[in-house]
Amino acid sequence: MTTPAYHLVETTPAGAEPLTLEETRLHLRVSHDAEDALIAGLIATARMVCEQTTGLALINRGYSLWLDSWPGSESRGWWDGMREGVRILTPQAVLLPRPPLCSVEGIYVYDTAGNASPFAPENYYTDTLRRPGRILLQAGRAAPQPQRIANGIEIRYTAGFGTTPQAVPAMLRQGMKQLAAHMYENRGDAAERALELSGAGILFRPFRMMRLA
Repeated sequence: MTTPAYHLVETTPAGAEPLTLEETRLHLRVSHDAEDALIAGLIATARMVCEQTTGLALINRGYSLWLDSWPGSESRGWWDGMREGVRILTPQAVLLPRPPLCSVEGIYVYDTAGNASPFAPENYYTDTLRRPGRILLQAGRAAPQPQRIANGIEIRYTAGFGTTPQAVPAMLRQGMKQLAAHMYENRGDAAERALELSGAGILFRPFRMMRLA
């Protein structure tokens, strides 16, 4: 089994958090705004713990996945053993990290001078129904062949449940509320301890990306 060379970069941050300040205040039973900065920080922390635990992107954001070569051009598929890693089900299918996949904006192939050429969309199929989403080469189409050794292929895509907090599954949102409440009431607790004691881990568990054999 070969070791893939890839690099994932967030190119467009989410435009909102999955919890609003108002609903989190209500859940914490806080009626004033004196601790808004603290609560906003707890929301961000709860979101990061949720995304790290599940491997998901919650609110839509943009990513660039950089590959040294197209995995389908190798003699056999690979899988790096990481939940967030790129995985190959067939020699021509790439599973994209941080699901759910919304869309693929483009695939670009780089030459030795760093110039990008688009890989024509008719050469591949974007499957957003599966989780993680995947890209498959159309039948009879050759894989892109970059000229430079490192980071020769860039896949630009958008992932997330939607652009508003309400688009995120209710179970995940409830888990983040419980996580934020525990951290509010037990300041100084590590995120791992808060995840366990708040019960959020149980709510996140059905959404975790599981290892593929």
